[in-house]
Amino acid sequence: MVILKGCSLRVEPGQSLAIVGRSGSGKSTLLALMAGLDSPTQGSVELLGQPLEPLSEDQRARLRARQVGFVFQNFQLMPGMNALENVMMPLELFGMGQAVERATEALAQVGLSHRLRHSPSALSGGEQQRVALARALVTQPRILFADEPTGNLDETTAGQIQDLLLGLQGSTGLILVTHDRAFAGRCQRQLDLHEGRLWETANS
Repeated sequence: MVILKGCSLRVEPGQSLAIVGRSGSGKSTLLALMAGLDSPTQGSVELLGQPLEPLSEDQRARLRARQVGFVFQNFQLMPGMNALENVMMPLELFGMGQAVERATEALAQVGLSHRLRHSPSALSGGEQQRVALARALVTQPRILFADEPTGNLDETTAGQIQDLLLGLQGSTGLILVTHDRAFAGRCQRQLDLHEGRLWETANS
């Protein structure tokens, strides 16, 4: 089955872009292709100016390590680690300094200073989502990919996280998948994915 058909897209550094579409339209697949987590059967992908096709998986991982953040729809937190340890993980994995301080600050950004020592099983779905977001932001990536980053949050917290994400514009590029068209409308660009093709939507 063909999921995406001839999609062509360029995102400028520091730009915010929302991809919207119905469930099953291929939004998460497109995000994974753009981040180099999956490979297309045809065509090519460049990430931060680097063609991905010639790179091994290890080389792709190294490219993503310091420059790319990713918020997964299912969080992918480590159950045996507390919130602070989950956020510290990418810093320690790639030998980046001041892991405790930076992870603590990232969790404060998403409103979880009081939950540092809690395991994922002791956190609500919304809190787990915010831990995943803190982990994605802690390395100060050049580009952040986010799959439904506010989907499990209450309205007030979702608004706060949206403000945080959109506040990154200019220093960090943001590419997100969302069902929330009001959120999408706050991004600099909005694309609709329909029947495997991308359509630009004019934001007000």
